[in-house]
Amino acid sequence: MIANCLNRLRVSIVFGTLFLCLSCVSQAPASWILRDIQSLDANIMNTVQWIKIEKSNLKFLNKSIKKKLNFFRKTNFLVFQKIEIEINSIEKNIKNIEASLTKQKKLARKVKKRPKLKIFDTYDNTNTKRLPLLGGKKEIGLKKSKSKTVLKILESLEKNSSLIIVNQKSYNSSLNNLIKLFKKEKYDLVFIREEVEEYKYTIKELIIQRKQQNIHLEKLILKLNDALLVSKKSSYTLNLLDISQNIENYNSIMDKFENFVNNLVDIGGKECRGLVYLKKIGHKKDYQKKYEMGIADYKTTLSEIPKLISSI
Repeated sequence: MIANCLNRLRVSIVFGTLFLCLSCVSQAPASWILRDIQSLDANIMNTVQWIKIEKSNLKFLNKSIKKKLNFFRKTNFLVFQKIEIEINSIEKNIKNIEASLTKQKKLARKVKKRPKLKIFDTYDNTNTKRLPLLGGKKEIGLKKSKSKTVLKILESLEKNSSLIIVNQKSYNSSLNNLIKLFKKEKYDLVFIREEVEEYKYTIKELIIQRKQQNIHLEKLILKLNDALLVSKKSSYTLNLLDISQNIENYNSIMDKFENFVNNLVDIGGKECRGLVYLKKIGHKKDYQKKYEMGIADYKTTLSEIPKLISSI
């Protein structure tokens, strides 16, 4: 029993670190940086993932606003038109990004089939012509001796990359406009994936604080080990065991909440029957209420552990 108590304390110490690792998901880059074929592949993969997520969001979006859109068509045609404009823009942006991405994939295959072309050169300050990639901030050293074929490929990579970024920005702009339109009509348009990312950011800050307490938990374990060697039934040892049990219970509460947040996209999606939904401003879903209660309990629990340890 005592050994189990010690082991569970050690497990709780590393759990918060695990959450931090699991929640560090890759985000689509603000701009493409092309240094070699590997960086091109990475940007292509990021964009593929971006399209996959946003097409999924679009599917849920169209489903969630269908009834309200029909309502506005009958009662407020101006609002209906504004919403339609943004939806059409979003759909167009995704199609444009897919088209540019298809071209990038073809170019990537071409570069791989012809390695002797040496498309990507190491940047050289001397005797080079600079070809900016995206926004004029990221550059590739391009030697003057490069062939027209290489120049054409690089220029195409630049053009396609720029179009992808421009359309992603336009997509985000239309999405924000859509959210604002519904907010004016007293509705919240909720994207669960994005909402949960904000939740995760909040809890990450608390997990850092929890991790900082690990040194104190390790000291408690050492004290408990020493006390057990002297006597298993002394009041001091029993007090340490009692404190350890309380801390174990607290850690269990925090572990469960971290696990809840890690699975919140699935939980929220199941409750709302989709990962995008429309709700009246002020109304909260069950998963949102549970998160708010859980984060409050987490903060309280986190503050109680140092008090217990300092009481020894």
